[in-house]
Amino acid sequence: MARTKHPELTRAALLDAARRVLRNHGVTLSLDAVAREAGVSKGGLLHHYPSKERLLQALAHALIEQFHSQLQAAHAKEIALHGDAPGAWLRAYIELSFVVDEEVDALTAALAPLSALPELLRGLQEAQRFLITDAEADGLPAGRAHAIRLACDGLWAGRNSGLPDLDDVQRAALKEELLSWTRF
Repeated sequence: MARTKHPELTRAALLDAARRVLRNHGVTLSLDAVAREAGVSKGGLLHHYPSKERLLQALAHALIEQFHSQLQAAHAKEIALHGDAPGAWLRAYIELSFVVDEEVDALTAALAPLSALPELLRGLQEAQRFLITDAEADGLPAGRAHAIRLACDGLWAGRNSGLPDLDDVQRAALKEELLSWTRF
């Protein structure tokens, strides 16, 4: 990769390379492998991400931003189809939560060690604060909104932590139950 006057493009290319390395090699990601994949020197990589933790933190934030964008699009679609009635944001959240994306699941699993670093965890929690504020602003009672969101999060976390997963019938029943909680 040639040196660019647009460091944001270089950082994006480095994150894409890190995604590919994680997808292909899992948690054995090394800065050397990412630099090779991106076509830059290790020094060039370190210029933008001075440590493996900083690179992984940036990748985690990029995944959060990607999910947030997908959620905003799903919410807009829900509003276009059914109006801006209470529960529209949560219905979009439910829909996204039941989509299995193996690449995102693999990347998230590879980033799990970040949760052991309190200073990084705080930043990730703050970046996802919208999950609480948007759920509460959706027009449903706060307790119900949080129960729906946490059930979706539990489904996702269980699938990504080795807990027994639901079969298709059980998954469909759970999804319908959660959606029913968003309707009046």
